[in-house]
Amino acid sequence: MSRITREREEGEPRRDRPSPHEPLAEPEPAEAETAPAGADSEGARLIALNMALNGTSREETDRYLAENFDLDDRAGLLDEVYSRVG
Repeated sequence: MSRITREREEGEPRRDRPSPHEPLAEPEPAEAETAPAGADSEGARLIALNMALNGTSREETDRYLAENFDLDDRAGLLDEVYSRVG
């Protein structure tokens, strides 16, 4: 008799699936919560570059970055990105 068959006959729960009555494990923290300090800046730079290449005005990109990122030098980042795009 296999282990699974024996467990089912003996009424033991299967170990490969959680019981519907047991609480689920805590989810892993979001990547943004554990990202290194420079990751926010690099993500913002990538988004700003993409927006600039798509023809978005500097003012609109600045507004987006202000609303979604906590950057030390947003103006410098925009200067760099928009000077490269032309």
